[in-house]
Amino acid sequence: MRSLLLVPEALVVGTAVLVLLMGRFGALQKSLRPYLPAIVSCVVLVALLVELWVGATLASLFGGAFLQDRFALFAKAAALLAAGTAVAVADWSAEDSLSIGLSMTLLAAFGVMVIASAGDFVALWAGLELAAAAGVVLVGLRRPALGLRLLVAGGVATALLVFGFAFVYATAGTADLLTARGILQSAAPTLPLAVPVLLLFGGLGMRAGVAPFHIASLPAGLGATPLGAGLILGLVATAGLVAAIKVAAVISPVPQVFSPYLEVIAGVAMVGGGAAALAVRAPRARLAYLAVGQVGWVVAGLATHYRGGLGASLFLLGAFALAATCGPAVLGGTDGGEASLAGIGALRPARAAGIAMAFLSLAGVPPLAGFFGEFAVAAALAQSGHFGLLALGLLGSVLSLAAVLGTLRVVYIQSPPEEGRRAGGFGLPTWTRFSTAGAVALSAAIVAYGIFGNPILGLAYQGAEALGLR
Repeated sequence: MRSLLLVPEALVVGTAVLVLLMGRFGALQKSLRPYLPAIVSCVVLVALLVELWVGATLASLFGGAFLQDRFALFAKAAALLAAGTAVAVADWSAEDSLSIGLSMTLLAAFGVMVIASAGDFVALWAGLELAAAAGVVLVGLRRPALGLRLLVAGGVATALLVFGFAFVYATAGTADLLTARGILQSAAPTLPLAVPVLLLFGGLGMRAGVAPFHIASLPAGLGATPLGAGLILGLVATAGLVAAIKVAAVISPVPQVFSPYLEVIAGVAMVGGGAAALAVRAPRARLAYLAVGQVGWVVAGLATHYRGGLGASLFLLGAFALAATCGPAVLGGTDGGEASLAGIGALRPARAAGIAMAFLSLAGVPPLAGFFGEFAVAAALAQSGHFGLLALGLLGSVLSLAAVLGTLRVVYIQSPPEEGRRAGGFGLPTWTRFSTAGAVALSAAIVAYGIFGNPILGLAYQGAEALGLR
C-alpha cells in the first residue's frame, strides 16, 4: 500500500507536464481539444479516488519529508476535488490557452498536495511557491502587467516567509514540524519570537489573499481569465491557508505570539469582505470579496489554537476551495458586469445553479457547505471565549448574505435584454455539454458537502489531531 501513496501526485504532475508539452504540437492538440478537459477531469477523478483509497494509510517517506496522515488526506482530497471540478465547469472558449490553463490548474493543485504532506519547513515553502507560480503564469498570459505585479508581491511574501521560517527553525533547532512543536512546548512568549512569527503569518496572509493583504492578489484575480481568477482566489489561497494551519499547529504551544494578531486579521477580513461585497456590483468582484470574508472565518478558527478550532478551519477550507476555485470559472466571461448575468436563470439554468451555489456557499448560507464550515468555526469561537470575534463574523455573514441576494435577483428575477433572447445567450461564452454537466456537478458537490458535513467534519478533526493537537 505504501507504494501507492505517491500515485495521486504522480498522476497530477505527470498529466500537467504532458498537457503542457502537447501545446507544442498544434495538430495533436487541435484533434484532442474537444476532449482534453474531459480527459484531464477524469485523470483528476482517478487521482482523487486513489487518494481516498490509500490516503488512510499512515506513513512517512523520504526521511520524514513526506507525511501521509488524516490532515494530508483531507487537504489533498479538497484540492483535487476543486481542481477537477474547475476544469469541468470552465468555458474554455474564454481562456487564452487550453494547454497552459489545464497544466497550471494541475500544478497549483499539486502545490497544495505538497504542502499537505510536507513534513518540514522546506517542503511547505516549495509547495507555496509552486502554487503561486502557477497563478502568476495564468494571470500573466492575458495581463502581463498584472502578472508582474503579482510576481513582485509574491517576492515580498516569499521574503517574509523565509525570514519567519528561518527564525522558527533557529528557535526550535529543527525544520521538522512535529519535532519543532514539541520543542516549542517550553518556549517563552517573548517579543523576539512574536515579531518573526507575525512576519511569517503576514507572508502567508499575502499568499492566502486575506484582508488587508488581499490588495496584492485581488487586482490580479479580477483581471485574469475566469480560470486564472479561480486559481488566484481559490487554489493559491487554499495553499496559503493549508500552510497557515500547519504553522499554527507548530506554534500553538505559545499562542500569545500569534493569536491576537490572527484575531485582528480575521475580524477585518470577515466584516471588510462582507461590506465590500455589498458595495460592489460586478459579479467577479463580489465573488472575490465574499472569498475574502470566508478566508477570515478560516483564520478565526486558527486564532483559537485548539484542535476544535483548527479542525473547523480545515473543514471550512474544503468548502472554500471548491466554491472559490470554481466560482469564477462558472461565471465565465462577465465583462458586461451584472447585465451579463441578467435572466441567465431562465436561459441557462445549470450554469445559473452553479453560480448561485458558489455565491451562497461563500456567503455561508444554510444548508450549504460554507454554512456548516462557518457554523463549526463559530462553535469553536464560542467554546474558546472569542465572543467579540464571533459577533464580527456574524455581522460579516449578514453583509455577505445581503450582497448575494443582489446577485441572485439579477440571475433569477431580472429579465434579459431583448438582444439576448434573440441570440439565445446575449453574448455569453458558448458552453459545451461537458461544462454544463460540470456546473451540475459543482452544485451537487456543494450541496453534498453540507449533507455529509458530520462525517467530513469528523475527518477534519482527525486531521487537526494528526498535527499534534488534542
